[in-house]
Amino acid sequence: MLWKLLQFSVFIAVMFAGIYYEWTPNGFVLSLVSATCAFAVTVLLGDFFRFLSWLRFKLRPLLRKQSAQNIDAGRRHIR
Repeated sequence: MLWKLLQFSVFIAVMFAGIYYEWTPNGFVLSLVSATCAFAVTVLLGDFFRFLSWLRFKLRPLLRKQSAQNIDAGRRHIR
């Protein structure tokens, strides 16, 4: 649902900018440009989040080792 809202908001923003700055007198071309921009933003953000997920998966062992060393170094054992 949020992806559709993002696509709609990008579509409307590009459409209003095209109307305001008079990019083209043809409304059909402007709607194609707006739809292409909405699709491109959706693909780029989807790939960005997929890359972050992959990066987190690859760095997880390294981060676990580093955080375990920091936790053990700062504790004192009280008896």
